[in-house]
Amino acid sequence: MKKSFRMLRRLLFPPKCAACGVLLDDAFSAAPRALCAACLVKWDAQKEALCHCCGEPVADCKRPVNAMPRHGIDALIKLVEYEPQKRGGVGNRVIFKLKDKESAELQAFLAAELAPAIYKQLVELGQTPENAVLVWAPRSKKAERARGFDQSRGLCMALSHELGMQKPVKMIRRTGGRVQKMLGEEQRRQNAFSAFEAVPEHCADLKGKCVILVDDVVTTGSTLSACAAKLRPYKPATVIGVCVATDAPQNNQT
Repeated sequence: MKKSFRMLRRLLFPPKCAACGVLLDDAFSAAPRALCAACLVKWDAQKEALCHCCGEPVADCKRPVNAMPRHGIDALIKLVEYEPQKRGGVGNRVIFKLKDKESAELQAFLAAELAPAIYKQLVELGQTPENAVLVWAPRSKKAERARGFDQSRGLCMALSHELGMQKPVKMIRRTGGRVQKMLGEEQRRQNAFSAFEAVPEHCADLKGKCVILVDDVVTTGSTLSACAAKLRPYKPATVIGVCVATDAPQNNQT
């Protein structure tokens, strides 16, 4: 039913490439598509580019950044590196599209791109999708009102569908606080740890589970570290961070 609805939607509203804006040429395809053939080649090349922190292809690097291991995050899965100050390049354009405009096609495409690495990491940690729980790092209420959606929630829901997992667990984001991208590393850390809180009734069944923490991008790692720290009292067996991109210039520092 969902595939039929997706194909009908594509017929009525032909999807455009998330990077260059050209109409995609496969309106009836059931597979998630968000990039044209030319941009997909460039996207795949960015996934194979060497990571700044370890020298492996970016999509193969699972090294958590900064304080993530200290807060219980065992791995960080990502697809590409991006440069937040630049709009050019396929990776950068995909990230800005993800942040600026809600797109079910783009979320489904990115979920399909991330799923194989998540499966692989679960196996390496001795875990299974049945024992895993998705949790997203919520966008600030101000940002969500301004844009009309929460991109991390959308990505998390798409991953839930792609992985065939149960409904994701919701954390809460306190009101107030400052915008992360306007802060330095230490300020980001302090702001993030005061911004997020776990909801007890949502987290009661996390004991012994593998938590998959989802965010759109990671810059300093403060957001996912704060979320992992707030979930620690519920005794998950392990925590995996998942994002679409990390900050290329630093790559060791959201």
